[in-house]
Amino acid sequence: MDLQGKTALVTGSSRGIGRAIALRFAAAGANVVVNYAKDKVAADEVVAAAIESGGRAIAVRADVSDVGEIDRLFRTAVEQFGRLDIVVANAGLEKVDVPVVAITEEDFDLLFRVNTKGPVFVLRAAARHIADGGRIINIASSSTVRPQPGLGLYGTSKTAPKYLVRVLALELGPRGITVNSLVPGPIEGAGIFTGVADDDPYKKALLESVPIGRLATVTDVADVAEFLASDRSVFITGEEILMNGGSSN
Repeated sequence: MDLQGKTALVTGSSRGIGRAIALRFAAAGANVVVNYAKDKVAADEVVAAAIESGGRAIAVRADVSDVGEIDRLFRTAVEQFGRLDIVVANAGLEKVDVPVVAITEEDFDLLFRVNTKGPVFVLRAAARHIADGGRIINIASSSTVRPQPGLGLYGTSKTAPKYLVRVLALELGPRGITVNSLVPGPIEGAGIFTGVADDDPYKKALLESVPIGRLATVTDVADVAEFLASDRSVFITGEEILMNGGSSN
């Protein structure tokens, strides 16, 4: 799909899903703003790969749990490329296997700062800076629609931004801007499944629940993100697109 001449900002794009999306956008012709919080080396590697694929790219350090740094991130993107057409709110933190009775105030504060406050203010900044006809994508989690023991705090922290997406779709629709949530299930080789073998008991049980017979990959997520970022998704907004291979878990 052609993203030539468009500028995309992807939070948390030095690794995992964010990295795959940023590189896909660059390959499709977009200018890419690679956001990272700590790992500059990894971010620079993404920038180099994006440039090698034919795009223009910069890396910008910003902690998305800090509103001031979010605002600086967006200002830098517009200053460097002149406009902003695509925003992906991807940065997040996974913390699983925590029963409700074991939730601590520290865990709550951490996950809600990163997974709730962060996306809310990234979406606010996107609404303020994105050009008419733009695309905003929130990366959610299938834990918000498939409750499981041990995921209460994580799933709850990822739920609020999905509601905001629906509201923002109504507010920005008159400007031709679409706003959607992409809701992937567990990802092979990323997040909590980084380096986990197929014979791991939890992973094995999860695989048995997926009719397609495998977990999603970061490439699968990038495929859907590319569609949502393109002109072909013009009439899809305020939606939650679940991509978990039909898993019942």
